[in-house]
Amino acid sequence: MSPLRVLICRFDDEDPAKMTELASFDVPEADVGQLKPETALDELEATSGKVGHAMVRRLLDTQWEEIDARLAEEYRQSLFP
Repeated sequence: MSPLRVLICRFDDEDPAKMTELASFDVPEADVGQLKPETALDELEATSGKVGHAMVRRLLDTQWEEIDARLAEEYRQSLFP
């Protein structure tokens, strides 16, 4: 199985097909050979929770970085018009 990657992109309001990649998150692969049938589901669910939280954290970090940059630029413009 090939690895998975989640992309965080900004899209154009007028052309949603036009996207700019802002960040990416590689999803760790599950080692199927190490899973035991009696605990596989529990292990995969636990991993899903951890990976899901990490992806959301990366998404929000990206959003906050953009907001911070925008507010800093607006502040600079107010000081030096």
